[in-house]
Amino acid sequence: MKRILVIDDDRQFIKMATLMLSDAGFHVGAAESGKQAIAMLTNDGPWDLVLCDILMPESDGIETILAIMKQNSNQKIVAMSGGGRYLHPSQVLQMARSFGIKEVLLKPFSESRLLEVIGKEVD
Repeated sequence: MKRILVIDDDRQFIKMATLMLSDAGFHVGAAESGKQAIAMLTNDGPWDLVLCDILMPESDGIETILAIMKQNSNQKIVAMSGGGRYLHPSQVLQMARSFGIKEVLLKPFSESRLLEVIGKEVD
């Protein structure tokens, strides 16, 4: 069973994503902060895929992605964003692409879009 780690500060979003991914047959882990995610990656080894929100308090998604890539440059990561107060989601996701992220998800997204993107990243 493929393992996917969801990193997002929104508990409702984590519940929704976990339900969709579990129903699709994935083992899902969840972290509500970048710090918690790094600890999970350190303790539990690499995951098949990491879904990481970009705009989060404490350690934002870009910092978290850079820390994950420093720890494991082969870790597959999909960036997600619904934008922020001053930034359009496409700007935020373009920033993630500049750090080597190939796939991005614009929130809100459908279950079919989520599974489409995951299908591209998970062998």
